[in-house]
Amino acid sequence: MRLISGRERKIHNNQPGYKPRRNRRPNMRGIKINPADRTITEVDVPNPNKSLQGLYDLIGCDLVQLVELDRGIILCCDEEGKLKPVTGAFTFFGNEELVIAGNAVILGGDASRFGKLHENIASFEKIVEWVNPADVPEPKFTFIPLPNERI
Repeated sequence: MRLISGRERKIHNNQPGYKPRRNRRPNMRGIKINPADRTITEVDVPNPNKSLQGLYDLIGCDLVQLVELDRGIILCCDEEGKLKPVTGAFTFFGNEELVIAGNAVILGGDASRFGKLHENIASFEKIVEWVNPADVPEPKFTFIPLPNERI
């Protein structure tokens, strides 16, 4: 091989031995909260900006709800968690009104895009409070009557 600007020439896609360049960060670091086992662990989430399937698999659900906990912190949980048999639940110290039934994954980002999570696992170990499944409040439903007018 000949040298170009002090570096070896790169193999092009039409040459033998070419391997396509992969995304350097295919996974995103997240924190999984499992209230049934009462564990908080660090997990790798397959790029959630491309597909939510990795979150569905980690949480064990069919529909993900995104809850913005704070600036740059997104909680991903089962939208239908309180409609299923509850095996575990949790809340956060200082925000006992928000009770999450089932598993959840915490990622960084905002409402439009997931990003890097700057908090570490110890931060969440301090503020997560476990809730007895019998103490989980019923889901709230709001019915909005439709007017009798025809369009």
